[in-house]
Amino acid sequence: MVQQSRKKLDMEFEEYYLSSSIPSMKVGLIITLLLFLVYTVFNRLLLSNVHEQDYFLRFGFIVPILLVSLIILFIKPLARYLPVIFIVLNLFSCFAIYYVGVSSDISDPGYNYFYAWVMLVMIGTHTLYRISFWRLIVLNIMQLFAYILATLINRSYNIPFFFINNLFFVVSMTSLGLFISYFLHSLSWKSFVHQKALTQNYHKLILESRDRKEAEDELVRSELQYHEALDSFPDWVIVVDRGLNIIMANSMLRQSVADAGLPSELKGRNLVETFLLLKQAEIDEMKAVFENGRISIGEISFEFRGQQFFVETRKIPIFHNNIVEQVMIVIRDRSKENEIELLKLRNAETKEIMLKEIHHRVKNNLAIVISLLDLQGRKNPDPNFQKLVREVELRIRSMALIHEHLYRSVNIDRIPLSNYIQSLVEIISGTFRNNKIRIEIQLDDILANIETALPIGLITNELLTNSYKYAFPEKQAGIITIKLEKYFATGFQLTISDNGVGLSEGFDLRKQDSLGMFIIKLLVEQMDGRIRITSERGVKASIIIPTV
Repeated sequence: MVQQSRKKLDMEFEEYYLSSSIPSMKVGLIITLLLFLVYTVFNRLLLSNVHEQDYFLRFGFIVPILLVSLIILFIKPLARYLPVIFIVLNLFSCFAIYYVGVSSDISDPGYNYFYAWVMLVMIGTHTLYRISFWRLIVLNIMQLFAYILATLINRSYNIPFFFINNLFFVVSMTSLGLFISYFLHSLSWKSFVHQKALTQNYHKLILESRDRKEAEDELVRSELQYHEALDSFPDWVIVVDRGLNIIMANSMLRQSVADAGLPSELKGRNLVETFLLLKQAEIDEMKAVFENGRISIGEISFEFRGQQFFVETRKIPIFHNNIVEQVMIVIRDRSKENEIELLKLRNAETKEIMLKEIHHRVKNNLAIVISLLDLQGRKNPDPNFQKLVREVELRIRSMALIHEHLYRSVNIDRIPLSNYIQSLVEIISGTFRNNKIRIEIQLDDILANIETALPIGLITNELLTNSYKYAFPEKQAGIITIKLEKYFATGFQLTISDNGVGLSEGFDLRKQDSLGMFIIKLLVEQMDGRIRITSERGVKASIIIPTV
């Protein structure tokens, strides 16, 4: 990540270094071309007969390079390719140095111009072309190599003093050019870093100013929305500070205060001194909110102008730097709601009394039906008729028992199934006396409405009665187990099993046409339940009801 950042910074600098130097490069190239042309014309006019003049014209090889460089600087679309173009152009200067050196004779008087021209080309490369410092070094090495190669080919080394002296001046000028280039590069780097820091700080300052302006505007909008929202409340709203001085009051409260003949300007007034109807308990609760920072809810009833009022108060802390600086008090008039609640409570109590009375009367009427059936059964000595009457009586007792539990229950909508089944088992067991059968009961606490409890009672009656009648023939001893347990989140499972003789081979619940089995299947389907009857070491019936 650091390498990438440094590389990106270097690329930005190179772009800045080149783009910021374009004006000076244009001026430098124009001046160099003009000087060369002026010097050429001057020599041509005044020194045309001098032998060195012809030799000097060979240096014109560099003019196309300078001219092309100048033209390219004025073509904006090529700005991004300037470094590559300048490197290519300066490579031609290496060729020019080599060609002029190879094509020159060291015995000519004008040959001394060669090394001077090479020095000017090298130092001009550093002065005129603002490309990467390391690229300039590479170009200088190639130019120096071209010069040395040319001098070796034209055998100028045959004159040692002449060769070494010229080479020394070329290397010296190259070193001077490198120093100038490095100096310009360093100054530009410092300027770039300084300018980048200034730009970043400027942008940061602009962003901070914009953020601050947006925050201030948002604060003004928020404050306005805050006041508009509180003014739209139908309740009374007051905001107080730690001294219980009113910071703000909404329009509903101000209007109510004005209607009561009190000063409507509440801001800055003390809450306790302004609203004398406030009780000390409410004042203490407000002070407590400042200390503990928790919302407090209270109720006040008072009489004002002959009318009884009942209001609810909410004290809400307003934090600043994790300290409760203000408390918002919301006062809601609940006088009418209180009257409605009281009326609903009275109606509910009346309804509960009536429902209990209904359940009581239904239970009594069912008891009368049972008594009538019992009387009728005594008049008819037929055993089958006696059996039929007893079965009907048990079914009616299971229904009457429901109404008895609802009549005695605190909750008239739901009854505990465990108590109901326990009572029902006791009634059925009392009917089948003089046997060696033991009842084992495991019942979870499950509440059910009458729509569920009544079918469960009838199913329990049928299954338990069948176990008593058929599971243990000839008064055999045995055990009947009754389990009631929760089934997942909303359902329950009722299991009635015995260790008696079991079912006959090939028993199929779907093919049973007895009244008892028909009642069981019908009631299970009515409750969207499932029933499973198995016969292994007795009979086991499991009923799953998905909801209570």
